[in-house]
Amino acid sequence: MNVRAAALLALLGAAGCGDPKVIRVVDGARVEGRFIPYQAYSRYGRAAEAEARGDLDLALALYDRAAEADPDSAEIWTRLGAVRCAIVGKHAPAEDAFERAEEIDPAYEPLWRERARCAAADGRLREALGYADQALALDPNRDEVVLLYASLLERVGRVEEAERLLDALVIQRPSSVPGWLARYELALRRGDRVSAERAARELRVRAPRLSERIATEQPILSPLAEVDAAIEKGDLATARRAARHARLPAAELAVRAAALGRAELAREQAELVLGADPASSSARVALAVAADLKGDTALLATALDDAQAGVPSPPSPLARLLFAELLHRRAGRAAARAFLGPDDATEGKSAPADPLLAAVRKRVRAQLARS
Repeated sequence: MNVRAAALLALLGAAGCGDPKVIRVVDGARVEGRFIPYQAYSRYGRAAEAEARGDLDLALALYDRAAEADPDSAEIWTRLGAVRCAIVGKHAPAEDAFERAEEIDPAYEPLWRERARCAAADGRLREALGYADQALALDPNRDEVVLLYASLLERVGRVEEAERLLDALVIQRPSSVPGWLARYELALRRGDRVSAERAARELRVRAPRLSERIATEQPILSPLAEVDAAIEKGDLATARRAARHARLPAAELAVRAAALGRAELAREQAELVLGADPASSSARVALAVAADLKGDTALLATALDDAQAGVPSPPSPLARLLFAELLHRRAGRAAARAFLGPDDATEGKSAPADPLLAAVRKRVRAQLARS
């Protein structure tokens, strides 16, 4: 069905109170509705086509003329409000159109959906949520309404409610590709790898081409990869959240930042850890490496001064490699090799799925081999 045909069928369904009544056949069923002038049909259909191709100025003019021909159509006034909002970017200029639609048919669900979108575009999220709630009450079985409501819940910080709503959607309507896609994207934003993979599996079955695209554009990262991605962006807050999700110790977050060359981030995280646990050898190594990367000899001396640390905890395998690398730069190959020992104590002591550890181990071995 083309845009104009769909628009005209929607116009047929717009409620109103006016005579005379006419009988039409829609998809083989007899439907009683009010009389709609031909001019309204024509202008509405052309407006819908203009709106679909992005010509909003023309759409606005045609919707205005359609409203002149049929002033009792909630559908026309709703689209008029939506286009006004899209052009101006503010809720107020559209409100008179929405209010007119509400006067005609307060139970017309698309009115509340478009009203919610308009309020959200204007930054009035709680008001938008109220409108979306009304739309959901009127048509809880429409995916578009559920997805809008879930997105607004997330934007106002009610993320767990958004998750539950999307979970309910895909349980009730497991064939909903938009529902699975929204659940997948929310899981990615939340760092919820399990839920993202579950949604991705469903998308592979129900929308193979779409799943291929998202697998390329938005790969599902392992928990450690999520940590490293946040570090690479210099986003310590996100890195900390990802580290908690990956069950990565706070000291090890500093170590990974040092391994990735993010000296400032490594320093900030290491100093935080050492403030609470001066005996953390991994944090001390991260601080030393950060200092060395920045050429800060005073900070390096402070990092290596463990007089107040008490009994130090053993450094992690990645921290051991970084310290060997530091020794190699500062004291030479013999010191680095002596520290690591003949059997490389970092070998096999971490999960094999840690590409950063593998990369640093390969790097250190290459440095010591060519020295």
